[in-house]
Amino acid sequence: MDASPVALDLPESFDPWNRSFNDDNPPHWRWFEGGLTNAAFNEVDRHVLDGFGEEAALIFEGDRWNMASDGGRGGPVDAETVSRKKLMLESAKCALALEALGVRPGDRIALNMPSIPEQIYWTEGAKRIGVVYTPVFGGFSDKTLSDRIADAGARVVVTADGSYRNAQMVPFKPNYTDPALDNFIAVPVAMELVDAALSDSALSVAEAHAALIRETVAEVLDGEVTVERSDVMRGVGKALAAIASGERAGSMTAREAAQLRIAIASALVDSPARVDAVVVVKHTAQPDLIWNEARDHWSHDLTHAAGEKILAAARAAGINVADEEGLLDLDDREFAAAIWSACPPLAVDAEYPNFIIYTSGSTGKPKGVVHVHGGYASGVSSTMKAAFGADPGDTLYVVADPGWITGQSYLIAAALLSRVTTVITEGSPVFPHAGRFASIIERYKVDVFKAGVTFLKSVMQNPENLKDIKRYDLSSLKVATFCAEPVSPAVQAFAMEHITPRYINSYWATEHGGIVWSHFADSGSEFALEANAHTYPFPWIMGDVWVEDTEGGETGPIDYARDTADTGVNWRRAEDGEKGEIVIALPYPYLTRTIWGDVGNFKVEVNGATAQISNPWQGDADRYADTYWKRWNGTWAYTQGDFAMRHPDGSFSLHGRSDDVINVSGHRIGTEV
Repeated sequence: MDASPVALDLPESFDPWNRSFNDDNPPHWRWFEGGLTNAAFNEVDRHVLDGFGEEAALIFEGDRWNMASDGGRGGPVDAETVSRKKLMLESAKCALALEALGVRPGDRIALNMPSIPEQIYWTEGAKRIGVVYTPVFGGFSDKTLSDRIADAGARVVVTADGSYRNAQMVPFKPNYTDPALDNFIAVPVAMELVDAALSDSALSVAEAHAALIRETVAEVLDGEVTVERSDVMRGVGKALAAIASGERAGSMTAREAAQLRIAIASALVDSPARVDAVVVVKHTAQPDLIWNEARDHWSHDLTHAAGEKILAAARAAGINVADEEGLLDLDDREFAAAIWSACPPLAVDAEYPNFIIYTSGSTGKPKGVVHVHGGYASGVSSTMKAAFGADPGDTLYVVADPGWITGQSYLIAAALLSRVTTVITEGSPVFPHAGRFASIIERYKVDVFKAGVTFLKSVMQNPENLKDIKRYDLSSLKVATFCAEPVSPAVQAFAMEHITPRYINSYWATEHGGIVWSHFADSGSEFALEANAHTYPFPWIMGDVWVEDTEGGETGPIDYARDTADTGVNWRRAEDGEKGEIVIALPYPYLTRTIWGDVGNFKVEVNGATAQISNPWQGDADRYADTYWKRWNGTWAYTQGDFAMRHPDGSFSLHGRSDDVINVSGHRIGTEV
């Protein structure tokens, strides 16, 4: 294979940084300052430029299963291999399709899709042109989707007509996207419409009445991002009842009250469109799909038009191609030149937001953490080698949906950055039998396997499941890892015996961006793997365990001091074997930068082939600092909210959420099982 670079005029904007770490304004750390990059370029284009265009970028296996194939062992009905050139073409088409819909750098889109290749095409298309995207897991409710669309300020939603799970068709657009957009209204918009109706001179609403109605509606909607219109009317009705009873603000005639109700209800019904467009991928092709002509677009129509634009630009650049098949038949040099003639990747600042991903919170507004192009890409790719020993050309199978951070970071980004082939599966990894995931490992000779603890616990529950697994050859695996929940030694022992001897425990969360605690690929005897569910911080992670100390405090290391007037709790470093809060005392490049917010100050300046934030923007800076950095008195230290123990050999064990506790006689008991 010819792996020499493609002779393209790369923009001068792809320059190294001029300051690797900026710690001027804790906790708003910045990495690779002055550097320009693009995550999609590093995940897609770079490998084609290096001559690996024909290599498999991803392998898709659908949910539907044929038990008669492979001599009765079964096999997928739908399977597809996508080359790196094909991925580059499809993502460029999606980028051009977004531009055709009026989406520009810095705009946001939401993706609510099944785990299919098109989700990755649209994800990479957004990254390619500096569009900030938010992935939303397909199993969430329409209300959750609605809230995240509103909080992100998404202009476009990309969805699918449906998906398959356990051999059943699950509608997506009619079950999630349509009700999210049609049945809910953003609270600020609702309040504006109420204000407009109250200010209508034709209604002559008394100032005292208007003030009471505004106040009451605001109280009813407090804490919500989007609401049903009936929620707004409930607030209006509550205020009118108080007026009618004479309790507040004087009298109003029944006729005036009825007219006001009608005016507000009419304004809510005629509320402005929530988004500019909905893009629908045809996956299940169910008939009689509800269609909004003013809003809905078939993905294939948009990408077909984008493909024609690429062909026209390539011809104008002197590259003779008749169709997309001819485009893909070009050698890697000419192919990359053809794509770039129509859709070069936009060079963005290293700290430019890449995506917003929402993480659970106990109460209040959705918490959308922001990951950036530079530090995130460099970090998650580094973890692939450090934890797994992953080499270019390896194959990775992650049991995760792209709507979760595991899907974003390892199913997509880390695999593509590392030139590792990623396996994408729709549906359940244990349907129609528990050996389904094992058959995938055998079929594609998977080197690295990543799955949550719950998945393996479900396999362990029935001895018959182990028989299903044993029907397949798992010898290709060099490593597998848990993620998502605390691991018990029993689960790890089962995994090491029956899946692969090197089944390691990893720790990280949505905010971390990628793995922060793990075993090391080249660990030797110093970090011997045992079935004890222990894990080690990476060398660049300054991890520790701290506990509250009401008498003294601040006995641990303070790498970044903060004003003691801005106090947290007094603390000390935990003893070995003592349960406390797991902390990271120093920042690292792929940690979340902020919580999405302060949208009015989020301005993107595009200058030719580059883009950057045009003015200082730190998102919801106060919430970010308060949530993650200010727990401990006198120092900035990142605290996720998880219990852990540090052990004498330097390893750690994880013991569940520290904010999910029961207080019994003064003892904080966690929910770990």
